[in-house]
Amino acid sequence: MYDEIDRPGPPPRRTGVAGFFTRSVSGELNVLLSSQSGRHMWQLPGGNAQDDEFLHEAYVREITAKAGLPAASPEEILVVDHVPRGVTEAEGLDIVFKGGEIPPNSALNAPHDTEDGPVTYKWATLHETNALCPADERDRIRSAHEAWTTGRTAYLVCGERYSARPVVLPPWDE
Repeated sequence: MYDEIDRPGPPPRRTGVAGFFTRSVSGELNVLLSSQSGRHMWQLPGGNAQDDEFLHEAYVREITAKAGLPAASPEEILVVDHVPRGVTEAEGLDIVFKGGEIPPNSALNAPHDTEDGPVTYKWATLHETNALCPADERDRIRSAHEAWTTGRTAYLVCGERYSARPVVLPPWDE
């Protein structure tokens, strides 16, 4: 009889999509970051896919509707990050698409109002993301940059690279 009691199951899997947008300023690579009002944390622009929505459609919707950015052809995936279920959070997959390069003088629709409140955008160097972003997002950004330069998609688990081969990355402070 105990087994017949309705207990809530785990929350459904969450699928996040984001874009890795870059620009070069004085020869230094900058990455576009976004922050939802009141959250005080920076991350790559994007959002969550809806139920039964294809990843490429979610990416285009999130980037064009929320960020007001032109979504590059979404066939290039830079990072897949598997985040196991936590105590209160659903298991998730975070997919980072190659967003493309944005010319330095391009205007962004920032701050941009969404159904979740205003979103602010900022450009940051890879080094600046160390202080601006939570650890798992910094790892996604670093892996997206590596995938962008090498042409090899990165598979992460909780923001950390999973690979049978050792990977040697250059230090951030070059």
